[in-house]
Formats: sequence, C-alpha cells, structure tokens
Amino acid sequence: MVAVNAASAANAEGAVNTGLSDISAFSAVIFDLDGTLAHSNPDFSGLRRELGIASGTDILAHLSSLRATELAAATAVVHRYELQSSMTATWIDGAAELIAYWQQQGIPLAILTRNIAPAAELTLSRLGLNLPLLTRDDVKAKPDPEGVQVFCEQWQLPAEQVLFIGDYLFDIQTARNAGCVAALYCPEGAPDYAHQADWVFRCYHELLSELKARS
Repeated sequence: MVAVNAASAANAEGAVNTGLSDISAFSAVIFDLDGTLAHSNPDFSGLRRELGIASGTDILAHLSSLRATELAAATAVVHRYELQSSMTATWIDGAAELIAYWQQQGIPLAILTRNIAPAAELTLSRLGLNLPLLTRDDVKAKPDPEGVQVFCEQWQLPAEQVLFIGDYLFDIQTARNAGCVAALYCPEGAPDYAHQADWVFRCYHELLSELKARS
C-alpha cells in the first residue's frame, strides 16, 4: 500500500489524533508547493553558504534574528534564490493528475507555502495551476497554523476535516498545530520524522489509484 498509516506511531509521540483512519476521509486539501507539487526548491545548501549559516538552520528564523543593518542584504539573497528556483519550476510526477481528480470530485484545494508571493506565483504560472494561495507575505510562516486557519474559515470547515500534504517537517508541524490531517510526501524514502505524520506516501500515481479504489 502506498499510503502508510503512521497515526499509531504519531500518537505514541503525543501528536494530535485526528480520529480519521482513512486518507480519503476528508473534505478539503491544502498543499505545500515547493517539493510537494513542483520541482522548485531553492538551492538551500548554496543559500545557507552565502548567508554564512550552518546546514539545517531555519533560514526564516535566521532572518528574523538579524539586526536591521544586516536584514536587507540577507533578505535580498534569499529572494534571489527563491525567484531563481521558481524560474525553472516543473510539475512533480503525478501531482497534476491528483489535483485534477480532486477537482473533479469537487474537493476544495489550496496552497500554503513559506515562499514569497512573487516566487510562488511564478511557480504556479509555470505549472499552469490556479489555486487559492497563501505565502509568508500573507500569513505567518509555517509551522504557524495561521494559513490553515484562514482556509478553514473560508471553507467553513473544521480543521480535522482538512488534509495537509507536504514534503517536510514544517508541513507536519503545521498540520499538527492546526489540528488537521498530516500527509508526508517523501519520494526518496521516509525521513526520521515521518512517524509524526498520519500518512506517508512516495508516489502520487499510486496514491491516486488507491483513492480511486476507495471511492
């Protein structure tokens, strides 16, 4: 089975229990963008080297720690990397088909990204994708749940009926903080934090086949 239920492991870690045992039991879906729908992740290693910070350092947290005299130059570097990666964005295999399927089902869909609005909009333009979008220019950056809360309010849905799909720890944490269902896309294999998600999957085509089989 492509979608592995990780809820029991997550609950053992004290994570929120959504009460949903079936990945198809939701009313709306929020996606991360870079690395989840699109091959558009910035060169984070190069970016951190240019900023002079260690591997794994949260780049946005680093920016927020800078003095005003340092912030403008560092922010310009981050924006340059984000825009450069968006200029060559392409679909992740199977993601477009999954979105089309859910749109046919009438499932509300949206995107929540830590990226800046110009870069995210450029990525969506390259994909030919038109979905509601919130960026860090609009709401507090993930893992803050504000973006999820905004979409839930717009849809008039409780968070526990919403599925959040992303490819990184911040996405799982965002889902947890908001109280919605967390699905982790990890095509290269499950990372050490995968147990914190409710569901883990590696391939959109197989996930779509599974969803169709359960419908």
